[in-house]
Amino acid sequence: MGAGGSLQGAQWASTARPGSARGSPASCGSARGLTALAPSWPVGSPPVSRCRPVSKARPHLPDGSSRCLPQAFPTRMGCQEAVVLCAYLEMGSIDLRDRSVIELGAGTGLLGIVATLLGARVTITDREAALEFLESNVQANLPSELHPRAVVKELTWGKDLGNFPPGAFDFVLGADIIYLEETFGELLQTLEHLCSEQTVILLSCRIRYERDNKFLKMLKGHFSVYEVHYDSSKDIHIYKAQRHSHKDDF
Repeated sequence: MGAGGSLQGAQWASTARPGSARGSPASCGSARGLTALAPSWPVGSPPVSRCRPVSKARPHLPDGSSRCLPQAFPTRMGCQEAVVLCAYLEMGSIDLRDRSVIELGAGTGLLGIVATLLGARVTITDREAALEFLESNVQANLPSELHPRAVVKELTWGKDLGNFPPGAFDFVLGADIIYLEETFGELLQTLEHLCSEQTVILLSCRIRYERDNKFLKMLKGHFSVYEVHYDSSKDIHIYKAQRHSHKDDF
């Protein structure tokens, strides 16, 4: 999730549901039923998002209420990382209420939308080609009173950093953004810019190839990195990273 492409959509529903052998809920309440158009990409262009749709969800809001959204969200294999991370956030060990969050390589924006539903102030980012698609998803899947808490903004890793104050975010979220080796340097540069000593990075990914381990090794050169969750049913890992000088728990 998080490269370039064009945005022509087609609807494609799915019933995939997150789960985990390590205590995650059987389904992600906030993410369980959001809907979006799934983009189709011209031949040869890298996708802004590799997701395809999900079902009807009843998100749990910070005040304890729930709301059924009329739209549903793409999910296929490439979006399962976002669904698993959404479920992890909903387990409640991390309090996102009134925290400043940025999502990188957002694609459909599912993760950022769920973080907003959980009370965060969220900046949802991707390359310019994805922004119209992202904005439409935010408008369709958030209650109107939460729209001001979710801002869609362009961020090409390593290139638009002057538009983001350094170290201004409490959490940096990324799902399935570790897959293009040529972007690893720019992604690491972006993480270093966005993070203060207190910032928590949460990355959800599969370890498919040696290049994925290569990025984790690069990350460990600048941050303390720990695996905090593993969904064995989907073979998806969630890693927490913080600057070396800050080793406290959440």
